[in-house]
This record gives sequence, C-alpha cells and structure tokens, in this order.
Amino acid sequence: MNKILTVTALFCGLVLSASAQQNFKYQAALPKVDSTGFYRITLQPAFVAKAKADLSDVRIVDAKGNFIPYIQAGSLPQRNQKSFVLFNQIDARLSTDTGTTFIVENKTGLALDRLWIKLQNTAVQRKVNLVGSDDLKQWFAIQEEIPLQEAVVNSEGTYMQSLSFPASNYRYFKLLVNDKNKAPIKFLQAGIYTEYAATLNYAPISPVQLTRVDSNKTSYITLKLNDNYQVNKLHLNITAPKYFKRDVSVYQVIGRDKQLLSEAELNSAKGTDLLIAAKSNQLIIQINNGDNLPLTISSIDAYQSAESLISYLDDKQSYRLLTGDQSVQAPEYDLKFFADSIRDNTPQINHETVSQNAAYQTKQPAKAGRDYTVFIWIAIVVAAGLLLFLTLKMTKEVKKKAEE
Repeated sequence: MNKILTVTALFCGLVLSASAQQNFKYQAALPKVDSTGFYRITLQPAFVAKAKADLSDVRIVDAKGNFIPYIQAGSLPQRNQKSFVLFNQIDARLSTDTGTTFIVENKTGLALDRLWIKLQNTAVQRKVNLVGSDDLKQWFAIQEEIPLQEAVVNSEGTYMQSLSFPASNYRYFKLLVNDKNKAPIKFLQAGIYTEYAATLNYAPISPVQLTRVDSNKTSYITLKLNDNYQVNKLHLNITAPKYFKRDVSVYQVIGRDKQLLSEAELNSAKGTDLLIAAKSNQLIIQINNGDNLPLTISSIDAYQSAESLISYLDDKQSYRLLTGDQSVQAPEYDLKFFADSIRDNTPQINHETVSQNAAYQTKQPAKAGRDYTVFIWIAIVVAAGLLLFLTLKMTKEVKKKAEE
C-alpha cells in the first residue's frame, strides 16, 4: 500500500511540475558549478527583457523539474552598520493617497537601487508601491507590487527589510501600501548603506537605434530597442556646444501611450547621464533648447542596473532559469530568513543565451484551439481515482479478514 501511495504521489508531482514549467516561455541554462554552495547569478539584459518588470516570474529549476529557492541580491543584510544613512521622514500625505503612506527625503543626491526600511514586527502580508518625486507634487512610478516580508523571530520588536528597484535619483521616495480596509503596518525609518549606493553597476543594452527631429526650440530623440528592455540609465554623448544647461523630459512608449518617466537637467558641469526606470522597447527624449542651437549628440548609450539572484546550487546538478509567465506571483522561499549565512564574496556566474522554453513550445502548439492542459488534469484525476479504488479494495479486504 505504501508503495502504491509513493508511486502515485511521485506521478502527480511530476505531472504538476511539468504543468508548471510549460507556462514559462523562455529559459537560459546555467553553467555547472565547481562546488556546492551559494552563487550569485547575474541576470543579463536579454533575460530581464523577457521577464515581468518586478522579476516575479523568474524561477530556477533543476534537472528533475524542482524549483530551487533564491533571494534577490539586493535583499542581503549589511554588516557595517556605521555606513547607514538615515533619511528624514516627510509629512506630505496627499488626499488622493489611500492606505498607509511613508515618505522620506534622499538628501544624498545619490542614485539608489535599494532602500532599507525598518518596521514594527508584523506577521501579515502586504504589498507596497514605490514612487519618486523631486517636488512632492508630481510623482513617478518606480516599482509596483513589492512584497513586504514578515518579521523574522526576534526579541527586538522591529526588523529591517531591503526594497530593490531600478536605480533612481529622486529627492523624495514614497511607499504606498494598499491595506484594503485592514489595520495599517507601522514604518519606523528608512535609509541606505552608502557603500551600496556609491557603487552601482550597469550592464549595457544594444543595439540602440536613434531618430531625431529638431523643431520649434525643442529636440525630440526617439530610441528604439529590439526588445522590452529594463532601462535604468541613458548616457548622452554630447560633442557640442562646450557649455550647456537644458531641461529634458524622458518618456516611454507602450503601445499607443506615452508615459512620462522623468524630468531632469542636462548640464555640461554635472554630466550627461539620465537615470530612469523604464520597461519598454521605445523611449523619447525631449530637450528644451530655448534660444540655443540644438545639442550635437553623436550617440546615446542605454544601460540596465545590475540584477542578480543568490541561490544554493549543487555541483552534481544542472540548472536553468525560467521566465515569461505573466500569471505567476513572486515566490516566497524560506531562504530569505537565512540571508546572514551568505558571504560577501559569493562566487558569480552568468547564464547562457536566452531561448524558447522547449516545454512551453510542446504544450503550446501553433494549431489554434489545441490545449493540452485538460489531458494533464485527466491524468491527475485518473491517478487519484486509481488510488481511491486501491484504497477501497484494500479496506474491504482488511474488513473481510477481520470478520473471518
């Protein structure tokens, strides 16, 4: 009887695992690791382009089809508490805000790709939207639906969590929690570790196609990419004039809509980098020239801020990355509670070329109207029915022997 249960459970597990994997459109193989341990997996722009904006559909899977736990590298705790810079809290709640709001001021002027928040211990599940502003009036989206962790068991009554997001240099950051008529959670403070903020890394995106129109004291530059890349920095290579100071707006194009991402300044004395948080294949840069001649721009370089996962990998296993399932939510792994076990010098590996997930191609044939999901569930029902039949038969035989 135990063997029957084991075989049936294994069969159902394999079927469900295969069913889960078929929903991910893309994959990228990971190289075999030299020894078992924690590894930092760098996500290249070509892979991130296929994922959801918050990377919630990224999975690591082994050769047996099991999902492997990971945490985003930005969630690692910092050991040097002296480098922590506390941000001032701002009381500027708008009438349009709903739920819990928490606003802090970034006086450092540094570009940030993570924010550490301190909360009162809580065991509830909430999600937060992060927006940024330079004037406390006009707010721009940075990241949505960021899950807040539950408190780790401790005796302090408070805990810290890291929020990772595309690099942004807004002066103000606002956390918006949709409490849905539930009791609010309590934010205590927020800040950054300066050694992280000062050493942001970027990966180049290519190719970038440019078209330009100069009219009515304004320059419009359109950037076209060959995929929906995550773009966090634009570097404008300006060759003339020698001195300039121009207001600039950056938009992303999604379908027929044009969304304002950032309003900034191009200044010859401060550099020509524009920090944004975009997920698109088309961007528009609008430069206000006033009475000046248009800027001479030889090229524009696009970059994605560094994205990486940390996972415990076995040297006897082979692994793949999966992504491209818009229906899934961010996974919740126990590994987040053991982040202190991860060393600062974790070895880094890069995934291989992104390709179509073979399992997805098999389960999604080109012929319209064909859906194999029903056959999977039929197999599960048959297995469950077989188990029920064997169980009833076994019970009947046991009862018969007892009566004898």
